[in-house]
Amino acid sequence: MKTQNLFNLMKVGIATFGIFFVAGQGAYASDLKGTAFSISLECMNDTTGLLMGQNSTDANGWQYAFDSNKDGMNGNYWVGAAPGSVNPYDISGMAIKETATSIIVAINGNMKLTGEAEQGATGGQIGYGDLFFNMAGKTFENAMSGGDLFGIHFSSVNASGVQQLGVYSSVQAKTVTNIKEGYTVGYGGLAGDGWISYETQVKQGGGVVGYGDLTSSYFTNNGKDKTFNLNVIDSGNYLNGISFLAQGNVTQQLLTTGYDANKFNGTQTIAFEFKKSGIVQSTPEPASLAGLGMVGLALAGSKLRKKSS
Repeated sequence: MKTQNLFNLMKVGIATFGIFFVAGQGAYASDLKGTAFSISLECMNDTTGLLMGQNSTDANGWQYAFDSNKDGMNGNYWVGAAPGSVNPYDISGMAIKETATSIIVAINGNMKLTGEAEQGATGGQIGYGDLFFNMAGKTFENAMSGGDLFGIHFSSVNASGVQQLGVYSSVQAKTVTNIKEGYTVGYGGLAGDGWISYETQVKQGGGVVGYGDLTSSYFTNNGKDKTFNLNVIDSGNYLNGISFLAQGNVTQQLLTTGYDANKFNGTQTIAFEFKKSGIVQSTPEPASLAGLGMVGLALAGSKLRKKSS
């Protein structure tokens, strides 16, 4: 009797292990659910993110995340813009589509791929930082320290530590806010307890801070590093390239994927595609499913949703 019970317990244990293993494999190797994507400007004047699975996927396979339309800091105009102009430092949101072999990313806002002219910034312009994502269910800094952070260098004019456009694994990130007229650690970074941190100034300017599907907890490691301001790749292992589908204007090539150009209000749409194969090969085996719950804990998505006009 005891032997039979032991045998039954072993069967349950093996079956349970199999369920956990398969579920873990799906989340890490072939399913993006729980993956956190994020993008900041080089000056950290706006940041947004998308958490796969946070919102429903539409009939064409796209998932959209909407940023606050009143949180792009624009110098003397605060979160606004000069009469007759748009705020170049406002990111409207991000969209992701996963296919069997690739991932398509679309970023919408008022920032051009070539950046905004700024005399005081190194290179004479301020633009997008690099795009980051992690599939490990960790905060940004924990993913980076654990070797689980990926990065995509898609702007040839930014001050990234890598030159070749494409996808990188085992990424270490750095800040360029010190050379791009931005929110340095001394200013309080993203959410430091100072009157000139990004979040403080947005609120002072009458804005509403938003991070798309994410919250400041994801970036500040649950409040342990409020002066977070990492926004470009410092180093990483090159995996593969990217193919642009749009570099400002929405193209027919992008629309063919089922992308809804009416979702966002920004004047610029930057979209590119990259292969999943390199990511699957470089993603570590999951230790347990417990880590997947960390995303839900640290990334309670913002309820802010910007409607298209």
